[in-house]
Amino acid sequence: MATATVDRTTEERAPAASPVRVWIGLVRVGTIAMVVFAILLQVVARAIIPPVFVIGLVFLGVTPFLRGERRGLALGAAIFGAAAYVGNLPIIIDDLSHPESAPSFIAQLLSTIALGLVVVGGVAAWFRRSTRLLRPLALAAAGVFVAGTFASVAIAADTDSVAALPGDVPVTAERLMWAPEEVVIDAATTGIWIDNEDGFRHTFTIPELGIDVEVPALKARRVDIDAPPGTYEIICEVPGHDSMTGTLIVSS
Repeated sequence: MATATVDRTTEERAPAASPVRVWIGLVRVGTIAMVVFAILLQVVARAIIPPVFVIGLVFLGVTPFLRGERRGLALGAAIFGAAAYVGNLPIIIDDLSHPESAPSFIAQLLSTIALGLVVVGGVAAWFRRSTRLLRPLALAAAGVFVAGTFASVAIAADTDSVAALPGDVPVTAERLMWAPEEVVIDAATTGIWIDNEDGFRHTFTIPELGIDVEVPALKARRVDIDAPPGTYEIICEVPGHDSMTGTLIVSS
């Protein structure tokens, strides 16, 4: 009686990564995205924004060490991320409320999602949570970012600029400053034409005259001026734009 010998090949499988390592990997994705956000925002502003620069620098320093089972570091990143989110909440809400200003909207959307990944991943790693919800979470984050980006670009493209009229005095918003800082108008002036060259929205606001004009990113607006002779303060009421001050001088 012949005996058949069957050779069986056993496939060696690599052990699955522990939940802690997987969650820490998610935290690392979030910190890398925050570094990208910090760089993107400096480019959009064409200037150094100290709080954002510091946040980006911290996450850049932490990212290489977010490996293995370092739950404490992941939780620390989560706490820092939550503090950064709460500390910048007025700016975040303002930017996300104005999708017509696409550069700042997209950058802020990226930071919000990235901070969410850091916080969720860090807390889940610390408490050794199951990774069952990780895939849906990652897909939802990617979907929100892609949908938000396309919607913002479409809305921005459909937002028109306003042309200057003869006799208008031009004022430019650039690098979070008014140029010129001192605007002089006389009886021949019909209005002020505001050209926003920043990737952020601004408001051209003169409280004493009741003037408050919304100027989307990379767009232009104009305002009629009918004011008695005098000196008036120009401000921008967007959160975080406190340095944008100027002076309107109406000559007799």
